[in-house]
Amino acid sequence: MHYLSSLYLPGAVTLWCALIFALAALWGYVQALRGDDSAREFARRAYGFFAAAIVLTAWVMFILLLRRDFRIQYVYSYSGLDLPWFYQLTAFWAGQKGSFLIWLFWGALLGLPLRRAARKAEAPVMGVYLLTLLGLLFILVRENPFMMLAQTPPDGKGLNPLLQNNWMVIHPPIMFIGYAASAIPFSFAISALWRRDTTDWSRRAFPWALLGFLVLGTAILMGGYWAYTTLGWGGYWGWDPVENSSLIPFIFATALIHGLYMERTRGRFRRVNFVFAGLWYMSVLYGTFLTRSGVLADFSVHSFVDLGISGWLIGLMAFFGLTTLFLLITRLRTIPTSRNEDPLLSRGSFLMLASIAFIVSGVVITFGTSAPLLTAFLKNPGQVGPDFYNRVNLPIAVLIAFLLSLVPYLKWKGTPLKRLLRAISIPAVLAVAAAGVAVHLGVTNPLHVAFVLLAALALGTNFQRTAGLIRRGALRQAGGYLAHIGVGMMFIGFLASSAYDHSTKVTLVQGQPQQVGDLNLTFVRFVPHTTPRGRDSMLIKVVRPNGSTYNAYPEMFLNQRTQQLMVHPHVRTLPLQDLYISPIEFDPGTAANAPRQVELRQGESTTLNGYTIHFVRFDLHASGNALAEMQSGKPVTVGAVVQIQKGDGEVQELHPVYRFFPNGDAEAPPVQLSGGELVRIGAINTSASAIHLDVVGMASPQKAKPAELAVDVSHKPLIQLVWFGLYVVLAGGLLAISHRLGLALEPEQEPT
Repeated sequence: MHYLSSLYLPGAVTLWCALIFALAALWGYVQALRGDDSAREFARRAYGFFAAAIVLTAWVMFILLLRRDFRIQYVYSYSGLDLPWFYQLTAFWAGQKGSFLIWLFWGALLGLPLRRAARKAEAPVMGVYLLTLLGLLFILVRENPFMMLAQTPPDGKGLNPLLQNNWMVIHPPIMFIGYAASAIPFSFAISALWRRDTTDWSRRAFPWALLGFLVLGTAILMGGYWAYTTLGWGGYWGWDPVENSSLIPFIFATALIHGLYMERTRGRFRRVNFVFAGLWYMSVLYGTFLTRSGVLADFSVHSFVDLGISGWLIGLMAFFGLTTLFLLITRLRTIPTSRNEDPLLSRGSFLMLASIAFIVSGVVITFGTSAPLLTAFLKNPGQVGPDFYNRVNLPIAVLIAFLLSLVPYLKWKGTPLKRLLRAISIPAVLAVAAAGVAVHLGVTNPLHVAFVLLAALALGTNFQRTAGLIRRGALRQAGGYLAHIGVGMMFIGFLASSAYDHSTKVTLVQGQPQQVGDLNLTFVRFVPHTTPRGRDSMLIKVVRPNGSTYNAYPEMFLNQRTQQLMVHPHVRTLPLQDLYISPIEFDPGTAANAPRQVELRQGESTTLNGYTIHFVRFDLHASGNALAEMQSGKPVTVGAVVQIQKGDGEVQELHPVYRFFPNGDAEAPPVQLSGGELVRIGAINTSASAIHLDVVGMASPQKAKPAELAVDVSHKPLIQLVWFGLYVVLAGGLLAISHRLGLALEPEQEPT
């Protein structure tokens, strides 16, 4: 009863209803597998009710967040009165419970079209798929997101300042679509192995694999763009373990879609595709374990603390991992497949090499990310750094660029070398020219030069092939080549923006122009509250070599809730590069004869340039009853009794006051001595029974010190190719999905 009384019942009821309907749907599909055709319709309806219950559960959470209902522990922990509504909704996936709920939300919705798309394999596919969803649902039931607090606080703890960004409104939900979609090819694969019917699963699974691949890749690049424009460290990928936990599934998804393509076109990879599908889904579960079990808490700034679900996540991995392993061991050899007898210069051989490269990269990154676990038994467990990942993956990327550059003109049965060279002659000339330009601009590392050459060649050959298909009216068949054009662009952008960026740290003195490389920068002034969110920024005048000027506004502000100093860079997109200005440190300087500050405990004295300052005591009744003022909502006034003795022996007693207003503001009017000197209370330290006094006219004259701003000025060459290449990959992926979906929806061939 105590547990029920601590729950918000509308959300808890819909969550428990979802569990009941999911179990009912699973029972119905099991009965359908046993031959009860009437149970199939029951299972479909039960699944529909399950999806509706999950949608209602998510809706209840959204309403609670919009209403700022701080009775709910989750709402209290991740939201606050100061958040606008769109960031209030971002709080939905700011915590573990909410992120599991949004993952389950997308999974439940994807299952609705999946019921029909599975066709004759509906019962086994949906049975496996429901098991993957039940794994998430049991976590939510155990860690109910609708727990209520014993008392309702007036405000919430607020949202992590780093999540108060427009990209964080859309990046996590898209990421969880990709996670949810990873279970669909896995469900097709497991059901095919279970039924020993492996002839048609790849056709049905291919569009879903493409969808998961595209969505996951989009989310990863969105996260990179968020890091680039928000965190201020100058990059978009730091090989953080949490970043890697999304990259690894994406790499395995890439291997799977190429393997499924081989299976559908040549009858190859029939066996290994089951392994790829298992690796994709298991890597999602493993990444979830790494990021949500607390094992990386000391190694990643993004990692969640342990909710107590580590055992459950390990159990899920063990269940699905052992099931997959058992089916692979007992069924794999019975699956018919075609031997690869293609020559080296053939499309099949190149696709096989590409798949091997993807798997090697995924496995290496997995081991690197798991370093904290693998070294946990050591006295000083550690992790590998970005240099490890860069060294290992650069040769793999060069190999992939080489494969991409030739595969458009390779035939399945092999292509003569002379014919191949003739076909790629024009793109090859352009690629050599691009490599020459790169060398002229300072690219001297032989591996980097080879990478530029092959990436440019891949871009050119795939563009040539795409243009040829468009001329023939076969645009829908050009999806893969178009995506490869985007990959070539991104490869060049990755290399140029990461290995050949230029960064300079400089301190700008207010009002004094300073040359930084080919730019002239002038720190103009500190600009308070320039954004709608009330964030302070720094105005920097930038003069480019051609004489054109513009104003940069990097942000630097104190988050009032967490008292964290936040910095957001200013990014200026130029034709061939980005100018990236990130603030590091700000010194506001001092005005001439600025007030001196002294700290005194009650009863203490200090001497300043012939003046003796003595803090006698606090005066809590400076303007009435402080307790009554607090209870009535009026400003609370605290006074002090201060004695000042001048050098000539004259003693004056002052009574400065400090007023606290309910909205958090404060004021402290100065008090004047007979000689014109001023004294005001700068701050009060009640725990130490001390005050900070600002005094004017009691010290030697001071010269003015101008404000200074330390900044990191970076040039990011060709970084726009990273983002634009993503758009091209998306366009190609959507074309490929359209084409494969049409093939998947063709009527099934009845056995003869």
